[in-house]
Amino acid sequence: MSTTRYTVPVPETMLILETRQQLNDMAMQFPLGTVDDRNGGYYLLDHDATVLAVASNSLCEELDASMEAAKRYHISHPEIDEESESIAP
Repeated sequence: MSTTRYTVPVPETMLILETRQQLNDMAMQFPLGTVDDRNGGYYLLDHDATVLAVASNSLCEELDASMEAAKRYHISHPEIDEESESIAP
């Protein structure tokens, strides 16, 4: 379970997620949580910004690929921005 890509050392007591399924399970347990990219990796945060877990290097690579695919999709579908801007609160 490697976390060498993080620029800030990950505490030994921190939960490290190895698989997308583990991340999905944590997301179900903490539905108000978010995934934040920082310090070279990804942190699962609770609604109050408490760090719940970090992604392992291998899971980070998977999340990097997902983020890149989402960016490419977003760029190739500019109408998505236009639709979201037209929705009234």
